[in-house]
Amino acid sequence: MDWGGLIAATLRIYQQAAQDAWEKGRRSWWISLLPFLYGPIVLLSAMLTAPLGFLGGFISGIVLAMCVSSYLYFIAGVVNGSRMSIRELGESWRPHLGAVINILFLLFLLQYLLALLTPPGDETAMMLAALIELILLVILNPIPEIIYQGRSEGFAMVQESLDFLRGNGAEWFLPFIVLALFSIFFLPISILAGPLQFGRLTFPTTVGNPSAGSSLGFLWPILSAFLLFALMVFRGLLFRALANSSRRQRMFRSRLS
Repeated sequence: MDWGGLIAATLRIYQQAAQDAWEKGRRSWWISLLPFLYGPIVLLSAMLTAPLGFLGGFISGIVLAMCVSSYLYFIAGVVNGSRMSIRELGESWRPHLGAVINILFLLFLLQYLLALLTPPGDETAMMLAALIELILLVILNPIPEIIYQGRSEGFAMVQESLDFLRGNGAEWFLPFIVLALFSIFFLPISILAGPLQFGRLTFPTTVGNPSAGSSLGFLWPILSAFLLFALMVFRGLLFRALANSSRRQRMFRSRLS
């Protein structure tokens, strides 16, 4: 294996994905503000349906799935180079709703089983549950991109995710691990670690705010929303580049350029 060639080819992909994310994302920057619409909707639905017990949880789960589906619809448009419009909001929740519901349902079942298998106070069981959670975070990490770019439906998306990571896992995770470490040691913006958890299909609108209490505190969620948007577009472009080529093909193209 030509490791030098592989590293050069991988860095070239990162550079191209970042450049394309900037070019495409700036034309539809307003999409970064959509989580401030989705967040209150999800919170309000959870509050209103809480007295309904299990039924309420089911309804709030559907609302969450609709919001995630809508966000992925707009991210997909940006990744594809389309000029998105706010007028598409009414139609945005439908295209990926079934896929999002399937994954959220899978996560619910797994979390329910983990809760049953983890007796309170049993440290061994809790460590096992934490290990399983970590494995799921890895296995499901590319799921958002598979939902709007993949070839599978239903639970088959999990197998597609495994196949993708088997061939591209190192190239996929490396930039996100670097961002997470940068956030931990240099810049306390926890959303930078978000790409390592996006397999859970969430879009946080607020994060830990080191400027809380200052006049700049209210800008922190806005910055986080813009970073989330940029990272999601970058992820989509990186996924496309990796999924549509092998390591040998990328190395060959890098030599020709």
